[in-house]
Amino acid sequence: MYTLKTETYEQGRNAALLTLDESMIREYFAQWNGGVDDLPRTRNAFWRTIHQAITAVGTLPSEFRLKSKRWLIARGYSPRDD
Repeated sequence: MYTLKTETYEQGRNAALLTLDESMIREYFAQWNGGVDDLPRTRNAFWRTIHQAITAVGTLPSEFRLKSKRWLIARGYSPRDD
């Protein structure tokens, strides 16, 4: 049962991240966090967090992760793929 929930979470998380749509991402993460959207409120902090998350998720397409890594590095942030 736990595995099914984890797979569902991972699949949904990946789908939300792949959209790069802020409202869809916020909605998805709030759904899994008891209705609470605890993602950063400022635009820059939100996108930094999302791009770092993308670089950390090895099941996302490598080209997609690479674009996020480049986005982070161009702005002086560290990716989470190490």
